[in-house]
Amino acid sequence: MDGAARQNEAHMTTPQLIQAHGYISETHHIWTEDGYCLSVHRVLSSNDRVPLNADPIINTTAVDNNSEDSNSSTSSDYHRIQEACESSGAGSKLPVIVNHGVVSCSADWVLLGPHKALAYVLCDNGFDVWLANARGNIYSKDHKHYSTKDKEFWDFSWHEIGYYDLPAMIDYILEETGHSKLYYIGHSQGTTTFYVMMSERPEYNAKIKGMISLAPIAFLSNQRSPLFKFLVHFNDILEWSTYFFNFHQFFPRIRWQGRIFSTLIRNAPCAVTKGFCSCWFYIIAGFGSDQLDKSMLPLIFGHFPAGAAMKQIVHYGQSIISGNFRKYDYGAKANLKLYGSTQPPKYNLERVKVPVAIFYSDNDLLTHYTDVQKLINRLPNVIEVKKVPYEKFNHIDFLWGRDARTLLYNRIVIMLKKF
Repeated sequence: MDGAARQNEAHMTTPQLIQAHGYISETHHIWTEDGYCLSVHRVLSSNDRVPLNADPIINTTAVDNNSEDSNSSTSSDYHRIQEACESSGAGSKLPVIVNHGVVSCSADWVLLGPHKALAYVLCDNGFDVWLANARGNIYSKDHKHYSTKDKEFWDFSWHEIGYYDLPAMIDYILEETGHSKLYYIGHSQGTTTFYVMMSERPEYNAKIKGMISLAPIAFLSNQRSPLFKFLVHFNDILEWSTYFFNFHQFFPRIRWQGRIFSTLIRNAPCAVTKGFCSCWFYIIAGFGSDQLDKSMLPLIFGHFPAGAAMKQIVHYGQSIISGNFRKYDYGAKANLKLYGSTQPPKYNLERVKVPVAIFYSDNDLLTHYTDVQKLINRLPNVIEVKKVPYEKFNHIDFLWGRDARTLLYNRIVIMLKKF
């Protein structure tokens, strides 16, 4: 991909990227039980394209917050497009949800481009791909009663994403496709929320054919990220600031922000800018990897970070401090009222009955093998544990590593077909 093409893609939305890469994109708006509207991006192969007068991208920016429909698509042409796709074979493909990490979004899975990004590798191998967007990121910022200016909108952690968002997506996708089960792939927080869902709502075991955990995060006491080691010392201050200063968003995202980031990175002195950005990623994810193509930085920062609630970060900080995988700690008095005990309850990982395959890497500063092994020991149906066969592979290489397809994605496809 040349520089001009990447410059253009830095300013595109995920559906626009999917279309530009030669695939079919749909946007589905899914309402949760507690009133959030989630935008989920579907990726279909160009082989599923049929002659239609309507644009196959279902993409609107306006959402009716007063809608009484719990789940709805946002295009009047949707059902005609859906029927056409089903008649061409798309409806027979098994659906797979791919869920992003904290401060990320659906764009993570398409930035590497055609036949390289995970969404496209899955699509090319016959899967019906649905890219999740958790509440609070740039694509999921609507609520039936609150706007993003209201503190009530941001009163959620990854617990609520697991308890409300994932079940809403799963139910919607199964109803739309007519399947009884689907696959689930999560990276980082995308694994955390899955384990929350299965612990709190174990009935969803019956709806998951298999789960792939990429750089799984449940236990964090051995994480080595310098950034999180620093932030955890200020965890109480971060939590306090949300109440007294209305500081509810972590890396808040606005639509022109990506344009500014990518323009600065592209035009500033190369060595300085790329060195700073690379260092930023390495501090979080792991040093020494050569998997990140520096020319992709303007493109990446056109879409990342995508926003999150401060409460998500505080909850992870609590996990690092306690060494446990448990619900949000509101303090002894509030915990007693909410949970019936002064300490927040631990999530019951023994309820995760679905087959799970885990992929991890030694150079990932956020997922130390000791913590991964602790997770493995508590999950009752881990059928495969694979270390990425490159010693410098880090946390973000799962998304944007130049060799991610050969080192990881092809193995994911093989594993999905084993479930």
